[in-house]
Amino acid sequence: MKKNKFLILAAAVMAAVLTSCGGGKSGGKPDFGDNEYAVRTVQGQDANLQTTYPATIKGMQDVEIRPKVSGFITKLCVKEGQTVKAGQLLFVIDNVTYAAAVRQAKASVNAAKAALATAKLTYENNEKLFKNNVIGAFDLQSSRNNYESAKAQLAQAQAAYVSAKQNLDFCFVTSPTNGVVGDLPYRVGALVSASSQQPLTTVSNISTMQVYFSVTEKDLLEMTKGAGGLNAAISSYPAVKLQLADGTIYNQPGRVATVSGVINATTGSVSMRADFPNPDHLLKSGASGSIVVPHVSSSAVIIPQDA
Repeated sequence: MKKNKFLILAAAVMAAVLTSCGGGKSGGKPDFGDNEYAVRTVQGQDANLQTTYPATIKGMQDVEIRPKVSGFITKLCVKEGQTVKAGQLLFVIDNVTYAAAVRQAKASVNAAKAALATAKLTYENNEKLFKNNVIGAFDLQSSRNNYESAKAQLAQAQAAYVSAKQNLDFCFVTSPTNGVVGDLPYRVGALVSASSQQPLTTVSNISTMQVYFSVTEKDLLEMTKGAGGLNAAISSYPAVKLQLADGTIYNQPGRVATVSGVINATTGSVSMRADFPNPDHLLKSGASGSIVVPHVSSSAVIIPQDA
């Protein structure tokens, strides 16, 4: 009986010794003690990193359309969001009064032409009479002055006609550029003038979008010194990406086009502009997003994710 108890005790001691020495395994992994840890050696390597900057998106050209004459809108030729071309008719302003002014100015031009023709004939006839000593120098000079005055009156009438015709043309408001029509705050029947607070609309040329973002003064100095100058830095700047408001990346890369020459003293940042092609008109003027600038860091210490 004592012998059996001795054998059982010896077996228990042996099992405890084997377990403490790491002989036991669970799931194929070593069972580390309190002072033992898994170790992995990391080395420096190149890493592709990126930096994001808040950005504002604007059209290449945002033109406010304002009337140059006063009147009621009689026709609205476009809709909000419509794509228009340069010279396309947008609005028609009541032009009855301006058309009458054109006819009146045209009649004044015709009258001035007739008066000029009469003054010319009188002057030429007086020249002949003066050579034949029929009239004196005073009469000749008077007819010449009348002739010069008639020419001036014709020029004045022609200028008034051009002005009246231009005002009539201003009643037909056209787009100055290719683009997309914005809001239309005025409808048919609204009275508008050059002093109206709101423009008739805004036409945005969004074939190419200009995205503005700001970098710190330190980033600008590093970029300039590394490239050997601002122009060289802009030329060698990597292609940038645009992250949209929904978190997706725009499918067209952009290039940095300009860097502001003035540093904002309040924020210590400088404004930069990147241009993005917009063939599908996905980007809209006034939108926001983030510029993503890729860069490579050499000899970076990379810690694995599972660590």
